[in-house]
Amino acid sequence: MIDTGMTVSRWEHWREINRQLWRLGLIGVATLTLMRGLLLWMNVPTPLTAPTSDLLQAFWMGLRFDAKIMAVLLGPWLLIATLLLALPRPFIALWRRLWLPWALVCMVLVNLLSLVNHFFFSFYQGPINSLIFGLFEDDTRAVIDTVWSDYPLLALLVALAGMTGAQLAWMRRGGRRASHRLGWPRASALVAVSLIALIGLGRGSLGTFPLREMNMAVSANAFVNDLVPSGPQALYLAWQERELNNIGDNPQSGLEHYGFSSPVEAARALGWTEVDDAEDVLERMTLTTPRRSAAEEAPPHVVVSLMESWGRRPLDFDDPNNNDLLGRLRPWLEGKADYFPHALSSENGTHPSLEGLLLDTPISPLTQSRYGYRRFSTSAALPYQRAGYRTVFLTAGSVQWRDLDDALKRQGFDEVLGSSAIRERFPEATGGTWGLDDEWMFRTGAELLREADARGEKVMLVMLSITNHPPYHVPDHYAPAPLDVSALGDALAVSPEFGTSILETYQYANDAMGGFLNRLESQGLLDHTLFAATGDHNSRSIIQYPDAHDLFDQFGVPILMWLPPRYREGGTAQRDDWTSHRDIFPTLWAHSLSQAEIPWEGRDLFAAAESPMALSFNRQDGGAGMMVSEQGAATNLAQPTFYAWQDGRELAATETPADALREQARQARAVLALKDWRIRRQALGEAGPAD
Repeated sequence: MIDTGMTVSRWEHWREINRQLWRLGLIGVATLTLMRGLLLWMNVPTPLTAPTSDLLQAFWMGLRFDAKIMAVLLGPWLLIATLLLALPRPFIALWRRLWLPWALVCMVLVNLLSLVNHFFFSFYQGPINSLIFGLFEDDTRAVIDTVWSDYPLLALLVALAGMTGAQLAWMRRGGRRASHRLGWPRASALVAVSLIALIGLGRGSLGTFPLREMNMAVSANAFVNDLVPSGPQALYLAWQERELNNIGDNPQSGLEHYGFSSPVEAARALGWTEVDDAEDVLERMTLTTPRRSAAEEAPPHVVVSLMESWGRRPLDFDDPNNNDLLGRLRPWLEGKADYFPHALSSENGTHPSLEGLLLDTPISPLTQSRYGYRRFSTSAALPYQRAGYRTVFLTAGSVQWRDLDDALKRQGFDEVLGSSAIRERFPEATGGTWGLDDEWMFRTGAELLREADARGEKVMLVMLSITNHPPYHVPDHYAPAPLDVSALGDALAVSPEFGTSILETYQYANDAMGGFLNRLESQGLLDHTLFAATGDHNSRSIIQYPDAHDLFDQFGVPILMWLPPRYREGGTAQRDDWTSHRDIFPTLWAHSLSQAEIPWEGRDLFAAAESPMALSFNRQDGGAGMMVSEQGAATNLAQPTFYAWQDGRELAATETPADALREQARQARAVLALKDWRIRRQALGEAGPAD
């Protein structure tokens, strides 16, 4: 409460700070909006194909982010002023005198970053990103000299001073002490409304989630999306991107971590006796696919679907009559395609698994870090791009999530399409918190393949689903097949109601994928399309994985593959082998590309292998790296913990592993060490980008 009889002077100070703060916030938002309009006017491509509605949405979303920035900059000042009401008057009087210098600092910062963003955008054709930190990493003197010679710095300083002076003058215009008093109810209400409004603006949303980077994807047009972030917001995102990962400056640090003094020593642990130096090892890490007559005569389409939370464990409780978890996918998983049930995900998160699958990197996040501006030779898309394929990434979510749009285009994807592009095709598409429902992604994917066929193009398409993710929901028009959460018995880790909602999205996602395969089959596309699907990580929440006895369940994901008979060329699916994400693209490369250069990664799952094992980058027992095979398992491969099979399914730690398991763990450790070394040396610039 505010005692107006005792704290009149304090209250007057607070009211003046509050008035000027809100006025300055509005001035800041107006300035950032005007600068966005200037960017559009001076940088708009001709012709701009995006509809006017997309531009309006960009300005609206940009305004929301601008309000968030100003609330974050100014809100804490009012909060402290409110707390000072409880102290003697000189405290808040001093705080009010300090307000003008703080307002000056804030507006200089906002205006300066707006101007920098304007020229950065003109040069790099996009808002501020982590390249801006090159001012300190490159020859700083040379960069400053270049800026001095190429840009009107003096004019910009004058503009900065003029903008800031005018803004502060408007802020203070009409300032005078209130001549009337407010009773404590109205005064308390004013304080509460001001603080709650600032908190709401700082959060940016009244929904479940605050305003986030993924909300910046308002259009399928990259230029329109680039208009959304203002200079301050773009710098904040660039700083986040930069801080995500710093791998040091020693390309051999990973090798040393895994106990190898050089890449040659790690290579010889794999039996590569012919290597004598690092160049020999690099040459050995570049392979060539076999000659494939079918791929030469009729290059097939290639489709990979990474399914959100498609863990393997729930499939143990599938019952087609009472607890149907597959829907239209059932015939494909039960014999029409090849199902590999003994598989591990590369990582235990969506983005790390995506990078593991597409870049074969044990270092993640990679594309979001300062090293993401390099092109890595391990990219799964590059062999297809070199072979003349149109390479496309499609997600039901936002292409701005984890900067997928820019990051994947650097790694060999010609197009990166998301929810905005899907809505352009299907305005009626339904969705939820994270994007559109999976069926619309699959319908778009099928359309892309059909259109490519009509044009005589060959397409490599990677899709990322999102529906099977909290908050769990299925579209209103979807009628789930029978489900019985009680079938999980003691494995159920949540309430029956919550468990049922998870099973519904699990079923829905599988059903949507089955519908996609049915559509391709009915349209005659499946006889010249290779297809692979897997999960990004296990199914969360519904089942707990408390210890290593169920290590395989904890990191297990399905792998489903369809290879048309003509492209198998005698290959037989090794369905019972232990496998992982690292084997998916080597299998696809081996049957869709003839005599093509590919990176050393995994193995062809349609060729017999001696002592196959599933190798993952996942962390367990205090360190990275995990392998599972018929011999047992090993985790934290730098300092292995060994596990032996008990009763054929559960794992138990052992101090006396079999020699065969020790040898497999040693080879797995060498594989991870070489993968780390390969990625690290490219990230640090010791190897040029792939062609």
